[in-house]
Amino acid sequence: MILLVLTAITLLTLSGRGFGPLDSLRSAVGSGLSPVGDAASWVFRPLSNAWDAAFSQNDAEKENQRLQEENDRLRGEVTQSAVATQQLQELLQLVGIPFVGDTPVVHTRVVAGTAGNFGDTIELDKGTAAGIQNGMPVITGQGLIGRVRLAGENRSTVELISGGGFKIGFLVIGTSAVGVAEGSGNPQVLQGTNVDISQNVELGQIAVTAGLRGSSFPPNIPVGTITSVRPDEAARQTRVDITLLASTRDLTYADVVLWKAAS
Repeated sequence: MILLVLTAITLLTLSGRGFGPLDSLRSAVGSGLSPVGDAASWVFRPLSNAWDAAFSQNDAEKENQRLQEENDRLRGEVTQSAVATQQLQELLQLVGIPFVGDTPVVHTRVVAGTAGNFGDTIELDKGTAAGIQNGMPVITGQGLIGRVRLAGENRSTVELISGGGFKIGFLVIGTSAVGVAEGSGNPQVLQGTNVDISQNVELGQIAVTAGLRGSSFPPNIPVGTITSVRPDEAARQTRVDITLLASTRDLTYADVVLWKAAS
């Protein structure tokens, strides 16, 4: 043991002083082991790279998920803002509607119906307790959309004019032409008939409720625009298509006009 310790001390001393034979031996050993180290590095490098790639990919996936969640949140905020803007516009359209004159109206919220562009009725959140009765006209800021079919105490069912459940007497503004319009199955278009062929009806003219005696609606409520004119010489009448001014789909608010036809 003493000899081994003395030998180690001697070798360290010689190495520190740059003893040539010892340096040569150390260089030879290093050169001999260098291929082994290089081979080991070559063997384990793919494992190291795979390890780094696995953790890098995991970090990238987490970052991508975070960015996706942030994007979804921002899109949700934009959607909410758009909905609020649309509701505000609808409310503003219902303030001081000129075509109802002094006739009182009841402001209501649409609580069911027309979602996804299906259905011929909507449900309102007010009823007889607010003065609403069966048969009363229902409008938006742009014009007529239907009439009350059934009024409960705090709910009302409205039949939309696009469903074809009833007929509307109309007058073409700027002429003496009157006719009868009814739903065509298209949520945006009514079909008008019984217009005297001698009356000059043109595309782009506005049709309003005629308000004739016994009519279900008061006069001058906007209905739509004439988008097709088809004279029928054999029947001595002109048939027209009326594209509605007011949308009957995806409604948020509507007004019930407190008007009853004279019996």
